[in-house]
Amino acid sequence: MFVTLIIFLLATPLWIKAVPTKYISRMTGKVALVDRVVCDFSTTVVGKSMNPLITPGSAVKMSRCFENEDVIEGVVVLFHDGANLRFGIIRHVLPLSPIVYKVSDEKAPELLHDVILEDIAGITKDIDVRKSSYQPKQDAESFVLDSDEFLTDFYLAKIPKGAGIETSTVEKTTLFSRQKDKFCSVVVPKKNLTAVEIEIINTKTQEAISLGKNIIYDMSSKPTNIGCRDFGFGQGMLNIPSGTYRYVFLMNHQVLAEIQFEVR
Repeated sequence: MFVTLIIFLLATPLWIKAVPTKYISRMTGKVALVDRVVCDFSTTVVGKSMNPLITPGSAVKMSRCFENEDVIEGVVVLFHDGANLRFGIIRHVLPLSPIVYKVSDEKAPELLHDVILEDIAGITKDIDVRKSSYQPKQDAESFVLDSDEFLTDFYLAKIPKGAGIETSTVEKTTLFSRQKDKFCSVVVPKKNLTAVEIEIINTKTQEAISLGKNIIYDMSSKPTNIGCRDFGFGQGMLNIPSGTYRYVFLMNHQVLAEIQFEVR
């Protein structure tokens, strides 16, 4: 049993990195040794993106155990940027749902990334960022997106089941029949939109279904950006039962628009 424990402790840093942050807190706060093994890790800075605050090759001690109140302006974080992990400093905190953190490094301090708590792999408060080259020019509230700035129109619609948009007239609606209708969304952007995410949320259970991430909308697209799906269980179909839902349109983790609809 002792040998098994040693192997477990040695292997822990390998598998614990794959555990989502939201599950880490359930494992901590009970035994100090477990806290050290589960929470603390060290990583080496590669590249010059954080220079001179953190010099290349430095080993930085991080913690993967943190709550919302720990993640504040001036904290250095290791965050997921797509498939990569990178260092950055929290410059602003946007009080949205979910909370959005504006993060940048020292190489391009004005290039702010939109990060949510689940994207953060670790934090450290050991780095003195008072000499950072970032000069804030805006208040945090000014980063909150205004839908009128990005969307000319946005609505849900339907066409007959089995039909295509090339041969059918799209009918604006918020009431759909699984047997008769095909579910459509219509987006008329004022400018090209990137980093868009679409979710459908069950209003009763609050369960969210993602319809896509990192979507790009081209304002020059003709006809207007229209996407339609048949209801059903097959690939590419909209697999939701009868009920009431919210169709949520997000950009950079911020809700630009949402529409409630019903499926019968």
